[in-house]
Amino acid sequence: MHAPRASKAWLTAAAPPARRQRSLWVRLLVSLTSTTAVLATAGLVAAAAIVPPIGARRTAREAALREVAAQRQTTERIVAQAYVSQRRWTDLWRESFGVLVATDRRLLYVGAPPTPLLRPRDEGPLELQVESFPHDAAFTLEPRTIVRDRDRDRDRGLVLRTPAEQLDFIVDDATWRAALSVAQASASARAAVTREQLALDRTIRTAPTRAEEHVLYQVRRGETLTGLARRFRTSPDVLRQLNRLTSDEIEVGQRLRVPKVAAPDSVER
Repeated sequence: MHAPRASKAWLTAAAPPARRQRSLWVRLLVSLTSTTAVLATAGLVAAAAIVPPIGARRTAREAALREVAAQRQTTERIVAQAYVSQRRWTDLWRESFGVLVATDRRLLYVGAPPTPLLRPRDEGPLELQVESFPHDAAFTLEPRTIVRDRDRDRDRGLVLRTPAEQLDFIVDDATWRAALSVAQASASARAAVTREQLALDRTIRTAPTRAEEHVLYQVRRGETLTGLARRFRTSPDVLRQLNRLTSDEIEVGQRLRVPKVAAPDSVER
């Protein structure tokens, strides 16, 4: 006779309660560890996206200063400059660093945008943003408290307004006085340009021409139309038009209309 086989129910019997409890705790710990790791990774990625890399500020400012030197014209004089930064929503509120310069001709901003998120920055010179505002253009630059809508943080800075856009420049405490000097230099230069333009307008503006006055003159013996034109500071053509003459022939005693000048004795008013 064959020995009885073990039943299927005995082979698939449930584990003891203590073993099931330990297995549950293991799975829970593994789940918590994985969640923590994911959150930590996401936090690091977010921090890397917001916080600029070490040395980015110094590198950007040095590149901006070199570009300002390249942009400056030979006879252009720098009056004031200050380090500034920007946080634009197009850059996900990440900070870009640069310099704002007031010259005797214009206001110039040069800055380096933040590193792209989806790809590392290529080796080579930084990609710089350059914006120039001549002093005879329509803009204002004023110190203001800048409020970022994303987190309602408040920063001191300069606000540049033009008819087309508004640019906010954040300024730290160490460079606040320099930033005020830039705003003052720009305002003074724009006022000087306005005064020069007004003076030039007054110089080239001509008074309205008065209507020419005419008087009657009686032709004397020996006088010709050409001689009369020279005498009354006009031309024979004008005298012919004024008197509807078909030729240069005139007669003694004839009355002619002539321009009013230092009139001879025979001129009749």
